[in-house]
Amino acid sequence: MTYIEPTNFEPSKPKKSVAVESHSLFSKFILFFILPLLVITTWFLFSSKSVRIYTEPDYANIIIHTPLKLILAKRYLLRENDYNVKISAEGYQSIDKTFKVSEKQNQEFNFTLLPLPGNLQIKVDSAQQAMVLLDDIKQGIAPITINDLEAGRYTIRIETERYFPYRQDIEIEGKEKTQELNIELIPAWAKIEFTTVPEAAEILVDDKRLASTPATIELLGGKYNIKVRKPGFKEWQKTINVVASKDLTFTNIQLKPADATLHVESDPSGTNVTINGNYVGKTPLETAIIPEKLASVRLYKQGFIAKTRNVKVAAGQIKRINISMPFELVDVEFNLIPSDAHIYINNKLVQLSGKTLSLPTTKNNISIRKKGYVDYNSNITPIVGIRQNVKVTLKSLREQKLENIKPIITSKAGQKLKLFYPYAFIMGASRREPGRRSNESEQKIELKRAFYIGVNEVTNDEFRLYKSEHNSGFLQGNSLNNGKQPVANISWDDAAIYCNWLSQQDSLTPFYKISSNKVSGIDSAADGYRLPTEAEWAWAARTMSKDKLLKFPWGNKMPPGKNSGNYADSSAASFLGKTIANYNDGFSVAAPISSFDPNQKGLYDMGGNIAEWVHDYYSVKASSNKTYIDPLGPTRGEFHVVRGASWTHGTITELRLSFRDYNEKPREDVGFRIARYLE
Repeated sequence: MTYIEPTNFEPSKPKKSVAVESHSLFSKFILFFILPLLVITTWFLFSSKSVRIYTEPDYANIIIHTPLKLILAKRYLLRENDYNVKISAEGYQSIDKTFKVSEKQNQEFNFTLLPLPGNLQIKVDSAQQAMVLLDDIKQGIAPITINDLEAGRYTIRIETERYFPYRQDIEIEGKEKTQELNIELIPAWAKIEFTTVPEAAEILVDDKRLASTPATIELLGGKYNIKVRKPGFKEWQKTINVVASKDLTFTNIQLKPADATLHVESDPSGTNVTINGNYVGKTPLETAIIPEKLASVRLYKQGFIAKTRNVKVAAGQIKRINISMPFELVDVEFNLIPSDAHIYINNKLVQLSGKTLSLPTTKNNISIRKKGYVDYNSNITPIVGIRQNVKVTLKSLREQKLENIKPIITSKAGQKLKLFYPYAFIMGASRREPGRRSNESEQKIELKRAFYIGVNEVTNDEFRLYKSEHNSGFLQGNSLNNGKQPVANISWDDAAIYCNWLSQQDSLTPFYKISSNKVSGIDSAADGYRLPTEAEWAWAARTMSKDKLLKFPWGNKMPPGKNSGNYADSSAASFLGKTIANYNDGFSVAAPISSFDPNQKGLYDMGGNIAEWVHDYYSVKASSNKTYIDPLGPTRGEFHVVRGASWTHGTITELRLSFRDYNEKPREDVGFRIARYLE
């Protein structure tokens, strides 16, 4: 039997609801995770910019290195910032670069990938040793593969002998692909076939042997002279035009039996040939003649004795003859001065037997030569039956030189100089001559060197070519500066240095040695311009003949006649001390050159107009029997000689041609004229 025992009652404790607890956890999740995420997402969406990236190619793979991005329908939501992007595609070079997203709401970026290099394989059919050029740069002989070509357009050229050049433009795709190009070149030649009857004949193309028949030869396009030869047969000839790839055929060429052939040579060559009276040409020659028949061969040439030979030649045979032609000679008489001169005929020295030489009746070059003489050269063609005499007088080298000498020369400045061959004379004046001064003692002078002397005094215009700023001055309102007036107010050194300057203009050796703008010496062997020596000036002014001298420029008596020269006249009496009574030349001061008649030597103003510097230093010598040859005066001194009267002179002493003055400084009435030695 079972008993039920009572227990004590204890009220139960209240329990929390499961639903209430689950709701509490979800609320916490929402509050601490979802809500911040929504806030961040909302913030990101409202602060981001819409970015579209375009690529070429469009299938390229794009990787933007950032965790904070959102891709929506090919657009990226990115916040304003700098981003690194990597773009890649098969066959293209990858891009790894940075781009910047700005504050603009919608933005686009474009990226183009460059293709990777490609390769080109070229094959050429038929031709051997074909050179491949890519953009005019040689690559090598085909077949060839050209690697690592950047994508783009290129020009391919193929060149080889006997084929036309090939040219093609090609687009290289790149992307590490290998493109193939197979080329068939076009031949630049054609095939030419030859057959002959009989066979084994030589084929010559432009006289070059290429083959024997039967044969097929290849010729480049062009014009050719074809010959087919076989001994014993006539030559077959034809000119053909070959067009590339168009073959030609010459079959069954019938070679005809040859005529008899005669080959003629002679010494000298170039001899005229006739056969049986018919002219056939000049030696050397080859001609056909009738076989087995006697032929008369005649050779003739001017200056040679004609020759005749009879010959017979068998059919198809070649006969060679060589005929020496003897000269046809004619006696020529030679009369030579000097008699021991040498005779050269056609540049060969010959010995003269007596006075006669036998010369061929051809054109002969004759040269007569002797040392110290000028060669005589001429041509002579002797004629049979006509007597010929050659008379030659050789000129000495000096004679020729004298013939070539010009009697009047002109300097670069325009001055004319006249040539003189002087002779011995007495310079100075007799003690009994009125007006004579003590420095005019008589001296024996012999001038052996020919010389040129200026026809006129040097003008202002001529001197200013050397020194443009020169001023000859003014006197009492009268100008000394007009271009055609003689230059004045110059020193002796100025005149000498001018002579050197003029020598340089005419490419002559300067006569004076210059140091610090002063003359320090002379070169007496020089051919340059200089001042006349005192002896030359006196000879040119005074000599009428070897034994007759002038006293005054106009003659031997005072006073001067009308217009005798420019001296101190009545027109200058107001400012000159002494003048010539009752004389007026029309010029108060210096006159233009050539205003008065020249002297007996054709020289102007040797007395009058201006006095003239001469080369010599001034000195006084006593009379003696010594003869001075080409004197140049003392080698040093304080003063230089001045010769000739001027427009300031009017006394009998000054007007005489023997009057000697001297000075060291420029003067308004002193100028100069130029001179030079012939050699």
